[in-house]
Amino acid sequence: MHIDPRRLPLLLTVQREGGIVAAADVLRLSPSAVSQQIRKMEEEVGLDLIERTPSGAILTPAGMILAQSAERIETELSDVTRALSPMAGHVTGIVDIGSFQTLIMSVLIPFLGELSRSAPGIDLRLSEVEETPAMAALRAGRIDILALERDATPGPAPRGFTDTLLLDEPWVLATPSHAPAVSSEDDLAALTWLRTPADTAGGKATMRLTHGIAHPMWSVHTYYNYGAALLMVASGLGSTVLPSLALGDAIPEQVRLTPLPTLGVRRILLRHRTHLSGPETPTGQVIELLKRWVSDNPQSWGIQQFT
Repeated sequence: MHIDPRRLPLLLTVQREGGIVAAADVLRLSPSAVSQQIRKMEEEVGLDLIERTPSGAILTPAGMILAQSAERIETELSDVTRALSPMAGHVTGIVDIGSFQTLIMSVLIPFLGELSRSAPGIDLRLSEVEETPAMAALRAGRIDILALERDATPGPAPRGFTDTLLLDEPWVLATPSHAPAVSSEDDLAALTWLRTPADTAGGKATMRLTHGIAHPMWSVHTYYNYGAALLMVASGLGSTVLPSLALGDAIPEQVRLTPLPTLGVRRILLRHRTHLSGPETPTGQVIELLKRWVSDNPQSWGIQQFT
């Protein structure tokens, strides 16, 4: 039995992504090319590695053994690369980012792969946080970068800190599909609005949008998380304003989306200690690489579909 180790990452990706088509998208290969390589592995080991089901491909017990081995090899190679990076003159270190859910899911997790290729000596760690306690953690040095969401023009950063613009994303009106269509500002008065905290970026955007309505109708339902808001809209509980990152790939058919080009943007900032974020530092490198990656790949999280 001879196993070509170059095919192991394909099997591991199938296991992680839950299917051949999804793995092909991640690997930027055709599904047929992935299937062909899997079949070659099955010929090498003399066992079935994948079971194809109506919901996708799942690994057989033999496939799981190989995928686990592939994961151990991947980890060991990462450790070796990190150990060798200082000898090659690469910046090394741990960078902790505190962020909110939509940025973690749509941007930061996909960015991890790019960072491992561009700066293998940097170990990036993600934490979902709330801004007030996370700011205390940033001051204490427990995190290195704090992602912030702001509506329109933000205020200045605190003394000793710098706010670096990561991206601007458009606000989108989300209404139940059975609600009246919105084609002008006058149509907004017919909507019932979900409540959200007024001090959040979404809350401020909603207040600006409803400011011209003489007597806006407010729902009894309140949300804080954008994912919850989308489900509330899909359930017909009300309408709201959402940033495009909150929409994800699968929009419920019960939700109608309307662009709001005049409402402005949700501004996402990276707050960091000014004196610890130079280009020679791990924090500085993460910020610059993330900015470049976001600029080069706006279509990866759907920013362009509403601009």
